[in-house]
Amino acid sequence: MNRWLCDAIATMALALAAGAAGELPVAAPSRPQEGFGPGGVPSTATQRARGRSGEATMPAADATGGCGTVRLGQTAVAAPRNTPIITLLANETPLTLLLDTGAETTILTPAAAQRVGAQSPRVEFQRQMRGVAGSLQTSEVELRSFTVGGVAIPWRRVRIAPIHVASVFSGPLDGVLGADSLSSFDLDLDLPNNRIIFYRKQVCPGAVPAWTEPYVTIAAGRSRSDRLFFPVQLDGHKVDAFVDTGAQSTVLSTGAALGLGVTTALLAHDRAATLRGAAGEQVNGRVHQFARLSIGVEEVHNPEMIVTDLRLSDADLVLGMDFLKPRRIWLSYGSQQIFLMRHA
Repeated sequence: MNRWLCDAIATMALALAAGAAGELPVAAPSRPQEGFGPGGVPSTATQRARGRSGEATMPAADATGGCGTVRLGQTAVAAPRNTPIITLLANETPLTLLLDTGAETTILTPAAAQRVGAQSPRVEFQRQMRGVAGSLQTSEVELRSFTVGGVAIPWRRVRIAPIHVASVFSGPLDGVLGADSLSSFDLDLDLPNNRIIFYRKQVCPGAVPAWTEPYVTIAAGRSRSDRLFFPVQLDGHKVDAFVDTGAQSTVLSTGAALGLGVTTALLAHDRAATLRGAAGEQVNGRVHQFARLSIGVEEVHNPEMIVTDLRLSDADLVLGMDFLKPRRIWLSYGSQQIFLMRHA
């Protein structure tokens, strides 16, 4: 697949299944407050690390990386209806974005780009982003500054598109924070404690998380879309999967389900689900119960997954927020490993 096509958008709203309804996320307040703002949206009050002169001094990702954990900063994550929302600063302006490890690129809505004063680059590429049932035309802009949790994001060129995201608050989201930004770091996704911690990227095979609790190490590959994909066992069969915080539920491709012996006749008896993509398109699926999902030594019994026609190039199983929210997971993009904290 052409590397500039972003099929990750297929999972941004992949599991808006079985009629997720409500209000849209509210944008961050113009005067950020400590902790969480209205509607449970994380504020940016603690995101600015002040130097002696009073100017913001932001730690940045280390491009060379190495071994050892170097903590850079953290930010709060609100996850209403399994939709992880964070607040960050673009050109010193607060924005509320979907935290989406499954999206290839970071996206702002046209209204958000205008509000922060984003500028068109000297050389701009018109690119398409592939959705679950169609494509979305995008343009590019550059930001003067882009920070999250007091940490500077090195890549400041983002896409502009009129995306559609789940309704969870009283106003629209400003966009999506995708893997092109997130892969500059080691990420500690501490969703049980409503936070994400940013560490300097580790690039050596001996990379480890900054945890004292026991954990499982999972070797992964890294796709052109900056997803970390890895093998899991589903009902005794190997299936490639990746972690997608932008998907509310776990989703399996129809082809993989058929390979596991789940026939179309069996699926016809399962309850229906409707998936809505970023471009507003809809795809029908079925919610099927499997016997066992094994990820390392972690086992989930009788997991329910949405089975639909996924068209992803690097995996057949999307591990969504229904799996991720109660677990702490570390994504090490540089060393191509995933660490999963063991349940007590």
